[in-house]
Amino acid sequence: MDLENELRQAMAEHVTEVSAPRSLASDAKRRHHRTVRRRTALAVGVAGVAVGVAMVPAYQSFRPQTVGADGQGGGKHGGGVTGSLPATPAPSVTPRSGSPKAGSNGAHPPAKPRHSPSPRGSGLAMAERLLGYLPQGLTAKPCETDHVGSKETTVCRWTGSGGWIEVRLVRGGGLTAPTDLGLTPPMAKQSTVHDHPALRSAGPPIPSQVMWIERHGLGVWVSVSPSLGDRLLRVADGVNVS
Repeated sequence: MDLENELRQAMAEHVTEVSAPRSLASDAKRRHHRTVRRRTALAVGVAGVAVGVAMVPAYQSFRPQTVGADGQGGGKHGGGVTGSLPATPAPSVTPRSGSPKAGSNGAHPPAKPRHSPSPRGSGLAMAERLLGYLPQGLTAKPCETDHVGSKETTVCRWTGSGGWIEVRLVRGGGLTAPTDLGLTPPMAKQSTVHDHPALRSAGPPIPSQVMWIERHGLGVWVSVSPSLGDRLLRVADGVNVS
């Protein structure tokens, strides 16, 4: 027991000179109040979160549903819609027709003369063999054929430094006289080509020309430049339409 008393006496002597500061009680009180406030704030925050979580089911139950939801009163938000709106048929588009067919009321362009090479051979080959006499310095051009009404007219030309020559072959069932060609000049005089009656221009202002009916349904018209006026009949006699 002496040992225990000595220990108590030693401890008492050790703490005799130790004294608590005057602000110890104040500091302890402030720490206590601070701890109480932190615990109170934490409890209030936890309670607020709990109340918010509890309000979610009530909000969902009172939330209005959109039209078209499942069931009579509407299903849950985000549920699949079982019904479907009726499909609206797309308006049919009638394709536009192309150009008017024969027999329709569509407008048709007026008939125009057709231009094509002579059916009696290529245009250039026909011109090269048409004249038996061709003055120097002239070159043949391809012949062209026009169809106007019941008449067919083939026109052949030769041009060059020596002047020019033009020959027209007119085919039609009503050709019996030179005047039937419709090419008679205002002033004309009688002539003869290939032993057939012919009409020849007589006025100097008019280019030299002569026309005749080679055979029934075929008329010939020949015209030359003024520089070749003295050789008109020689050129006409050399026309080969056999």
